[in-house]
Amino acid sequence: MSNINELTLLYVEDDHELREQFVRIFNSKFKQVFEAEDGAQALELYEQHSPDMMVVDINLPKIDGLQVIEKVRKSDKNTPIVILSAYSDQEKLLRAMTLGLSEYLIKPVPQKKLLSLLEEMALKYGNDREKRSVIALPNGYFWKKKEKILCYHDEIIALTKREIIFLEFMMEQINKIVTLDSITNLIWEDEESTVSYSSLSHLLKRLRKKLPEELIENIYGEGYRITSV
Repeated sequence: MSNINELTLLYVEDDHELREQFVRIFNSKFKQVFEAEDGAQALELYEQHSPDMMVVDINLPKIDGLQVIEKVRKSDKNTPIVILSAYSDQEKLLRAMTLGLSEYLIKPVPQKKLLSLLEEMALKYGNDREKRSVIALPNGYFWKKKEKILCYHDEIIALTKREIIFLEFMMEQINKIVTLDSITNLIWEDEESTVSYSSLSHLLKRLRKKLPEELIENIYGEGYRITSV
């Protein structure tokens, strides 16, 4: 769960006076506020800072607000975005709704309404981010990506350094078959292939004593796979 004062915000508005007014307000609430006056600057700031949330005016110089969001959504489906418009344009509204927006507001927007909305979004964002940071596995096991911890219900499973490297790599490729070579090259890059294959076999043998036998699938002739629930 996230509080709004733990998050960063990108605010995009071409009206200088209005932007200054809202930036003062946002600065008192957010951890950090990045401000842009046009779409090109907005995309540049987004790439540099990866803000937690965005508030974007629909009508911007250089690149309009919808194009900004379209570019962001090509690689980022999760960042909460509020779009603001000075009028209700049905065509733009319909286009905006396909972009995974959190809200579409008609200007002028009351300060309290916008802040209240952003606070609600911050709570939801925190909950969603927490869910995305955990991979649920069969039989009550789960992997915490940020902490690199494997758990069985409330119990933390003790892992060696190489077991952690192996599991982290497998979790990055969750539900996909990972080849033997890619695993051994990652963990034993300086060793001969026959040695590294033998080492992987021993590593998997130790891991399977700590985990359900079926958790790490051996796909004959292809590699290994871990499947989420």
